[in-house]
Order: sequence, then structure tokens, then C-alpha cells
Amino acid sequence: MCWTSALMAVPALAVLAFEFISSSRADAVVRAAAEQVSDLRLEYFDASHARLRFNFPFQNSGTQQGLIIDAAAHLQPVGLRYSDLRPIVNLINPQNPRADGYWEAVIVKPGKKMQVEVEIWLTAPDVRQAVAQLGEFRVDLNYKYYCRTPMKYRRQTFILNSADFQEIAPEPLTPVQVEPPKKAVDPQAPAQPVSTPLLMPGDDIVEVVKRYAQPLAEPGDIVALAESPVAIMQGRLAYCEDIEPSYLARRLNMFFDMNSSLSSVYSLEMAIREVGPWRILYGALCALVGKLLGKPGEFYRVTGRQVAAIDDCTGTLPPFDKHVVLAPAYPQRVCAEIKAATGLDVAIVDANDLGKVDVLAISDPRRAAEVVEALKPNPQGNADEMTPLVVIRDRRPAPAQLPAPEATPAPQEAEPAATASPEASPAPESAPQA
Repeated sequence: MCWTSALMAVPALAVLAFEFISSSRADAVVRAAAEQVSDLRLEYFDASHARLRFNFPFQNSGTQQGLIIDAAAHLQPVGLRYSDLRPIVNLINPQNPRADGYWEAVIVKPGKKMQVEVEIWLTAPDVRQAVAQLGEFRVDLNYKYYCRTPMKYRRQTFILNSADFQEIAPEPLTPVQVEPPKKAVDPQAPAQPVSTPLLMPGDDIVEVVKRYAQPLAEPGDIVALAESPVAIMQGRLAYCEDIEPSYLARRLNMFFDMNSSLSSVYSLEMAIREVGPWRILYGALCALVGKLLGKPGEFYRVTGRQVAAIDDCTGTLPPFDKHVVLAPAYPQRVCAEIKAATGLDVAIVDANDLGKVDVLAISDPRRAAEVVEALKPNPQGNADEMTPLVVIRDRRPAPAQLPAPEATPAPQEAEPAATASPEASPAPESAPQA
């Protein structure tokens, strides 16, 4: 009985230790610092339109980075009080300004601030009088963020007075273009990025390559596809709040570095679903042993590419910046299908701005080194370039050709010896008669 109790106590103590370590791990603490409101400005564009603007910071006082997934501001109370002013309230992230009001998921580093701007558009027949009568008003900010623990939902109220806004000359309204940044590409470079529209779940991968890359490619070129768009077209993604993290995900993610995708409970939960909990646990055990022996990377060696390729939120361009994106399914089969349809060699790759290029699959493995060398400058980019395809020019040396053998004159046939025809031959002398 004593031995049985002792054996049962070992896993119980392990669970308690696991709980203690996990619960004691610090997290992000993100708040909207309403007491630090600054730069209150008021602009009158004409007799009917005015804009009020002010700034405030998102502040992370925690020791882990926080991912602000969504944020929106509203003039309160929502109802009939301000309906005559037709208010439009925009929350602008200066790091990722958008003309359409979309809040792009963003990371706030531990101990850092991120300035945000609120603009309130008001419309009235006599807007100056309307603003003067506005007096004290409230702006409610709703935002959500996460880090080590699941999503946190916060609400912050700003109490402002229209009399505190300083009137300034209206700044020219230059609409913010939601144009992706473009890298300067040498036309002679071995890799030429190919722009496409936003690729969506359900799009046909083969047809995308045939429509956008094949007309630019020549025989012998390689078409490289970024792994995330391939996975998105295959539907291998999940909105973060649709993922219910398991107990294992909410505890084991505490042991990953905060810059790792798997420090997120949502990404780790998807990794568990991809390869199973036992493989994740075995990988974690191997990582612990590897760390003690000075051998990094053991976790991903055990769990495989399916786990290493998972992108957490903010890892993909909008509107998928709020999704966990998995690795592509059956990448080798995808390459084979595209090559069969186009005749071009195809590779599915993961490249970054640090010069690291990982070839997940390629139709001709002998050409993997060409792909790595051509994509080291990362012509696809890691922002919103919308260039998921790259045509890699065939720079292989032309196959050496053996010199043609010199032409030798054909041997001439010996002329046959002339034979006298009976007519031309002199008549034989008659034999002397006896």
C-alpha cells in the first residue's frame, strides 16, 4: 500500500509543480492610458464639417509582449443624443494606418508604449455652433489583447470637453492609401515577385499559378510559392477566438519564449490538434533534455515541420492577421499538380528578411539550392506586399555540347578496269591455217 501511494504521489507532485511554474509566469498587461491624452486638435473644413482629434498611448506594463487583436472607439452614449451630428469615430494606428478603419493586429513590446490617434468627424448645418454646444462628452474605447493567457477584454472611457480642443488650420485630407509596400527589384535579378489579388480560402492554387505566374515564366524557370498563402487557400487557418485552448495548451505555452508562435495558447492548441498531445509532450521532454545538453531545436525536430510552420496572429497580412495559420497540407503533392498543369518546376517555401529560406517541397529536389540562393534577399517580403509568387529565372549554365565531328570525305570507289567491248576490240587474228 505504501508503494502504491508513493507511485501515485509522483505524478501528483509533478502536476502541482507544473501548475506552480505555469501560474507564476508573468504576462502582458496592456492598458489605454486615458490620463495621458494629448494633442487635442479641432479643424473646421467648411461650415458643415469638423474633425476633433486626440492622441493616447497603449501601454504595456507587463514583462511579456501583448497582441492587440482589435480596438474600436465610440462616441457615448450611443443613441439619439448625437444622431444629428452623424458622428464617425476612427481609431488610427500610426504604425499601420488604414483608410478603411480596419484595426490591424499589432504587438506592444513589454515596457513600451504605442501612440494611437482618435478622430471624430461631426456634420451639422452650423457645425461651429454644434461643437460649442457639445461641451463635455465621452469616448469609449473597447479593445482586446492576449499573450500567455487567453484573450482579455478591456473598456476604457475618455471624458473630454470640446472647449479644450485647440482650433488649427485644417490639414489637407490626403487619403491613406492601403497600398502594400513594394520592394525595389532589379529587373535582372534572378527572382521576380508576382503580384496577385488577395488570395482567399477556396481559391484554386493551380489556377492562381497558371493565371499570374505562368505568363511571366519561361521554360526552365521555377515558381516559388509562399507557404502561408498556400495554407490559406487550402483553408488551413482558424480565427483566434474560435479556438478553445485545452488545459495542456494553457499550461505548456508558458515554457516557450515570448517571441515564439507557440507562446500563444491559440497557436499551441492548433499544434496539439495537428500532431497530437503525446507528440507535443514528447517534444517538450526532448527539448528539456536538449537544453541541458546544449542542443537547441529538439522540440521542432521531434514535432516536425507541421508545428514549426505555424504562424500566430500578426504573422499574416490582413484580414488573416487575427488568425492562426497552419502549414500547407501535402506540399509535395501540390508541387506535382502545378508542374503537371504548367510544365514549370515549383517550390513551396518559407523565407524571411533575415535571409533564411526553408524549402518545404519542390518538384525537382536537385534545384533546391537554386531556390535558396535566389530567395535569400526575400523578394516576397514579410509585410503586405501581396506577392505570394516568385518566378526564379533559370540561371543554370547551358549544357556543354560536344563539338561536331569534322566532316571527312567519303571514300571513293575504285573505278572498274576498262574492258574492251567486242565491237571495239580488234578482231583476233585468224589462226594460221595448216
